Amino acid sequence: MSIPTQINDQPISATFFGEGKWLTDFITPDALEVQNLHKNLTEGVDELEDRLIVCWDWVADKVKYTKFVTAKLWVGGKSSIQRDYWQTPGQSIQTRVGNCVVKSILLASLVRNDLPAEQVQVVLGNLHQPPGPGGHAWCQVKLETDYIMESTRGDMQPMVASQSLEKYEPVVYFNDKTVSAIEDKTLLTPFCAVYADWLRDYLDFAYIEGGK
Repeated sequence: MSIPTQINDQPISATFFGEGKWLTDFITPDALEVQNLHKNLTEGVDELEDRLIVCWDWVADKVKYTKFVTAKLWVGGKSSIQRDYWQTPGQSIQTRVGNCVVKSILLASLVRNDLPAEQVQVVLGNLHQPPGPGGHAWCQVKLETDYIMESTRGDMQPMVASQSLEKYEPVVYFNDKTVSAIEDKTLLTPFCAVYADWLRDYLDFAYIEGGK
């Protein structure tokens, strides 16, 4: 199994008006909405694994999966449209809709209230299945081994040992503290290989190039 190498945080432009946001900033375990939901979901649930599962169950069941979230913001007569909007976890709790990245970010934010950062990752990778492989995102937690928590579907097992799911090919790992990547791996469409070998559609080149 390849070992991920830590890389620099990535500037992502998936909000409004071309605003850059660091990848690690999307995971927000300390947000009030996240903490309130986590408290409500896990109240009276003592076992760690059971606490993780009730968080997974809510995200998988209550947040509707969609391939893309399209959003528009009006401010002072000016508008900005984002065709693939990465909501904050707090927004996802309110809207109850998200794509694979958004749902994974929400789930990671919730379970971070039970686990330290080094045991929780959102993984951007490739899913190999018919009719062909494509870019995907999922949540992964480390207990006695690494477990995939597939947040887009409620009909899967909530925690599956990652080594048993060969169709999941990880490329980039991130949490609210660090970003790492598997060298010589590339994310497939809708993600593309470019700066840091991933996410051409989301990278904020104004940040990368030092200005527009």
